[in-house]
Amino acid sequence: MQWDVIVVGGGPSGLTMAAELAGSGVRTLVLERRSDGVQSRAGTILPRVLELFDARGIANRFIEKTRSISDYPFRPSHIWAGFHPIEWKHLESRFGFTLGLPQNLTEEILWDWAVECGAEIQRGAQVRDLCQCEDGVELDVVDASGTATTMRARYVIGADGGRSIVRFKLGLPFEGHSGTFRGIVFDAELKAPWPGGRINVDNEMGWVRGYVFGEGITRFNIVHRDRRHAPKDEPVTLEEALQCIRDVHGTDYGIRGYRWASRFDDQMRAVPTLRQGRVFLVGESARIHYPASGVGMNFCLQDAFNLGWKLANVVNGVADAATLDTYDAERLPVMRALLDSVKAQCALQFNFEPDAVTLKRRMQEHMIALPDVQRKLVRELCGLEAPYPRDAGSHPLTGMRCPDIEVLLPDGSAMAVTETLRQRRFVLLDLEGFSRQFSTLDVSGLPVTVLTARAAQIPAAMDGVKALLVRPDGYVAWVGTDVAQAGEVAAQLAKWLRR
Repeated sequence: MQWDVIVVGGGPSGLTMAAELAGSGVRTLVLERRSDGVQSRAGTILPRVLELFDARGIANRFIEKTRSISDYPFRPSHIWAGFHPIEWKHLESRFGFTLGLPQNLTEEILWDWAVECGAEIQRGAQVRDLCQCEDGVELDVVDASGTATTMRARYVIGADGGRSIVRFKLGLPFEGHSGTFRGIVFDAELKAPWPGGRINVDNEMGWVRGYVFGEGITRFNIVHRDRRHAPKDEPVTLEEALQCIRDVHGTDYGIRGYRWASRFDDQMRAVPTLRQGRVFLVGESARIHYPASGVGMNFCLQDAFNLGWKLANVVNGVADAATLDTYDAERLPVMRALLDSVKAQCALQFNFEPDAVTLKRRMQEHMIALPDVQRKLVRELCGLEAPYPRDAGSHPLTGMRCPDIEVLLPDGSAMAVTETLRQRRFVLLDLEGFSRQFSTLDVSGLPVTVLTARAAQIPAAMDGVKALLVRPDGYVAWVGTDVAQAGEVAAQLAKWLRR
């Protein structure tokens, strides 16, 4: 077989898949149709994704790149359905902020990371056809010079966006609805004139949000009451964008030029399954939707982090192929919850009738700031509303994101739990006072690290917890509330790994 895995698409989710696979020793090729970089497009990196990047040692790359745009790029709050602020402190993460980074810069970081991990990337390579056989997948590919060739891999990942050729060739339904309204994204040549670099206005004329998005650039997201039914392919003009901003904000801030503008809509479509045989879909190849609250790319990246370690373990022979079924079982409900969230947000946010505006004002004043509401919304924004499937009677933490805690090691040093995951291995944390309660557990030959540690601070969710088995993607696979439960740990590991 030429390759263990071919990833079709070199956007954020495809590059993350490639890095995860190649970093575990999997022979990985990325085929990217584009010969040039992407426009700015997505621009928000959420706390949960920063935790995952930290689990691979690259979170600071995104922070430093964003600091090159803004001296203080840390946004402690976000929006939901246009409501602001939704405060990240309620997520209880060390990364209690969002970053505003244009997608082209995000892709540059991920591209470098994928190459460092050992992935090979080909630009200008277009997949024309796909055929599965018993032991692999064949792809018909035309390279940048027009030369056609057939490539073979054990597995293929479709990360090629909303117009995915991989999804089309699989014959998977892509059901949903066409766009019912249009919005505008407008990158203005303007240094933000308002304190904090952001402003959100929602009234009877529409909704406009502005925020710093580059050196001397302010991005405006616009849904205008009277322009939301403009044809999607109608070019956005400077005058149209300025009039929309004036109508909602009362001023156009003296903008005289822009770098990029585009229309988007609320088209929503999704596949019924994320896997067909040896082919998997991640990110926008599996769903498209209105970019509510700017979180879409983050869910795409989380798909890649979920599938990457599982597929690497199967390719490397330390996991059964049945492990791959958990990708669909875990991520499909998350995708459906995301789409429900988008529908709810659009229904609230883009009703500009006077009664609806009054309703939103009341919600903003009396409901959104409530701590329980805030905790619910930060989890929803990060795709952490519900646990991954778990056995009946499991500890409430099982299947959930591992709390972002710091642990103290026997030598007196300290590290975050995310730092313990940088080798893409399971980590078994013995939290019972350096007791070595798992000294009899045999994990030889398995991608498992046993670490004796103490929690520096114990969050309420971990009250009484004496051990944690944490997956490579930072989710809790097992929780121990008694000591010396090596047999339970072995049984849990057997679900995921084999010798």
